[in-house]
Amino acid sequence: MPVYVAEIAGRAIVAFEAEDEAAARARLADRTFRRDLYVFRSGDRALWDGASEIRLRPALPTEIEIWQAKRAPAGRAEDLGRYQRAFLIPVINPIKYEDDD
Repeated sequence: MPVYVAEIAGRAIVAFEAEDEAAARARLADRTFRRDLYVFRSGDRALWDGASEIRLRPALPTEIEIWQAKRAPAGRAEDLGRYQRAFLIPVINPIKYEDDD
């Protein structure tokens, strides 16, 4: 299956595998996917501001390597039934850290 990249403001953010471009676009439109982009942070800013265009493109060879290295081994995906993705930049989930208090 091909690997695609979601790019925001010229930054490659996340790589994921999809059956084809239509399936990849459907994932970009997924509410949970968009929520994560809005909530997750890199440095001191959100990955997505909720309004900017999220651009889809085929992954570059180096991005495919990162995706392959970061994806969960077969049978060990945290969210069974959900697609796997690999963030291409350092990312934190501030909600996770708030819950740890």
